[in-house]
This record gives sequence, C-alpha cells and structure tokens, in this order.
Amino acid sequence: MKIIGLLLLLATNIALAVPLTLDKYISDNPTWNSADKKSLSYITSRCGVLFSVISNNQKDKSDTQEMANTAFTDAKKFFSISSDIYKTSCINYECIKIEKKASQAREKKWSSIYKEAAKHNIKIYGEMLHGDIKSDFLACSSKVKPVI
Repeated sequence: MKIIGLLLLLATNIALAVPLTLDKYISDNPTWNSADKKSLSYITSRCGVLFSVISNNQKDKSDTQEMANTAFTDAKKFFSISSDIYKTSCINYECIKIEKKASQAREKKWSSIYKEAAKHNIKIYGEMLHGDIKSDFLACSSKVKPVI
C-alpha cells in the first residue's frame, strides 16, 4: 500500500512538472540574449507570466505584500519587453496582430501550467517556489533580469 501511495505521489510530481524549464530553453538557445530576439521575447513573456502568478498568489497575504508588489512590477516589465520585441521585429500591423495573438496564447498556456504547479507545490511542500517553478524564478531573476 505504501508503494502505491509513493508511486501516485511520484506520478503527480511528474505530471505537474514544467514541460521545459527556462534553464533548459536558455541552454538550447544560446543566442537568446543577443541575436535571437524571438527567444528573448518568449523568455521574457514566460518570466512575466511566472511573476504574475507569484504576485497573484502572494497579494492577499499580509506578510508577503512586498514580494507581491515586486513580482507585479517585474511582471509588467517582462511583458513590456516581450511586447516591444515582437512589435519592433514586425514590418507591418498585420504581423503585429499575428504575433500578439501568438503571445497571448503562449501566456494563457504558461499561466495555466504555472498556476497548477504552484497549487501542487503549496499543497505538497507548503511553498509555491519549489522545483521547476523555483528553477524558472531563479532563471528569470539571475539570467534574464540583468539582460533586460
């Protein structure tokens, strides 16, 4: 019986893992911070989503208001950078509309992934920043923020 419970916990952890961590994406796209504007837009968009999820999870807790406010400010900055990148890479308005729709779809997908992973982490570990979410948070904070 204990083995079945352990297997269920392991399966849940695997199912709720982030499909591709930012560290892995960054290592697979080494020019993300220079020539590869599409990758930079993708990464800053994901960082924006992650920081929005963090902000929303912390905003109603009195002891984490400062963290929520900082995450909210950072999320706005990440989203703004991502938006500026795809707008300046387009040559016409139609391109901007297409890129905006793609960005919105990506943000919706990653918001769902991060929200579920955050709920799981809080339930299992008592904290949101654990595992892949923590890895992505650290990547956004230490690798992406200094570049933007």
